[in-house]
Amino acid sequence: MAYKLMVIDDSQDKREKLYLEVLSIPEFETLYVWTRTDLIKHKDTPVDGYLIDIFLDGGDWASDNAANLIKTFIQNAPRPAPVFLISQHWGEERVLDVLKQAGESSAKVVQYLAWSEFQQATMPDNAAKSRLDALRNKISSELNLWHGRSGFRPKPDDTIRILILADAQFGDPATDPKATFAEHWIAHTLIKNKDLPDLLVIAGDISHSGRPDQFALAEERLALDLMEPLWGNNNIDRMRDRIVLVPGNHDVNLRFSACDNYKFDPTTKKFQNETVLPLERNTNSRYHRHHDYTLEPFRYFAHRLTKDRNFVDSPELSWVDRRFLHCGLRFFVLNSVAEMTSTRPDHITFSENAMRLINRSLVGDNTNSIFSIAVSHHGLRPDGAKDTIKQVDNWENVGRDIFSMNGIGLWIYGHYHEFSTRSVNSSPFVEKPLWLVQTPTLRIKYSTRGFCVLELSRQGGKICDAKIHHYVLENSASVKRSNRRVFDKG
Repeated sequence: MAYKLMVIDDSQDKREKLYLEVLSIPEFETLYVWTRTDLIKHKDTPVDGYLIDIFLDGGDWASDNAANLIKTFIQNAPRPAPVFLISQHWGEERVLDVLKQAGESSAKVVQYLAWSEFQQATMPDNAAKSRLDALRNKISSELNLWHGRSGFRPKPDDTIRILILADAQFGDPATDPKATFAEHWIAHTLIKNKDLPDLLVIAGDISHSGRPDQFALAEERLALDLMEPLWGNNNIDRMRDRIVLVPGNHDVNLRFSACDNYKFDPTTKKFQNETVLPLERNTNSRYHRHHDYTLEPFRYFAHRLTKDRNFVDSPELSWVDRRFLHCGLRFFVLNSVAEMTSTRPDHITFSENAMRLINRSLVGDNTNSIFSIAVSHHGLRPDGAKDTIKQVDNWENVGRDIFSMNGIGLWIYGHYHEFSTRSVNSSPFVEKPLWLVQTPTLRIKYSTRGFCVLELSRQGGKICDAKIHHYVLENSASVKRSNRRVFDKG
């Protein structure tokens, strides 16, 4: 999905050719505004970014400038978008006044570009290509940052490979002694098979009991034993925006939640029973219950690992991850343990409030060409499992509608420690089935340990097929056990 840019300049004769050379790539869809008449014509056109000549004094502009344009047009545009200012007069005193006025508006200027950068990037010499790439990357990087998009940029027909892990449970005494080098074996196998993953999905239960030291161990092992050999030591930070993860029940630190049942008497220096507060949030404070801290160690870990501010800002830890829309892909990050407490440790749900917020965030989105994947820790209990095996409690009245309404075709989850794939073909998934991929445990004994690789085939930037590959970790080796198509009707 290309970024739509609006270029506003008064020198079509001098600059159109250079703009075209720089911006005519698949990553950009460019709308050119050369006159005030053009601007009025496109005043209600939503775009993803603006490139503006700082002084507009030719044609019918009547000696206008970028600051005035930002105040009267851009900050009232139908969609907020970043501004790139372009000039060949940065050293002149009159520029400072324009920049001061631009800084007083609510629109954000993210880059100041010199017109000489465009000229040098398109000169017929050996260094021009590197300068051209640098200029394009400067623009796209700022757009990625503003719109929360990943820097991952596959070609339209490139296959996307996603490594899927679940239930590592670092710090768990039930860890299989043979799992000591599990992360190394994953990297070794994928490198040997030349199947390097482009993205990493972790479907919860990163820790054993939500303790900070367990998350610290997880971060070390994932970064140094998995990400570094797969992507290279110098690339770890650059690859952090390719990670998708959700919390699991083991990531909830129930010690905090249990504190809501007690109060400490400083006189007797003892804890006393206390009536548990209802589960409503105090609007005057971020925290009014100890329960609200239960996922705080997970939030800190997830933000450090991914640099995604949603882990800090999202109250419910559920959202639509749009970082990969340009790849024809989006993820629904769903927290199935938001309402789990020490008194209700088996309360597994998708928060209705979080699902409403997700639906509201999608109003107006045109995603007919986007493949949607849901990721959570809990899913639907395995076929033949007893009713005592926990699944998402409100699937029937909340989850199912969210999945159907938003065209989710694949649901990835962990929790059950075994690999499984199946499809839901009953209403409302008759025409388009919902595929379920149950990911095995990575490190816990008493189960078949392993991992999955999801292979997404693409044509013209659109995902046209999907296969899941199951690998087993056994006998000091990693072996591909099976693969299955998980797209459309299979």
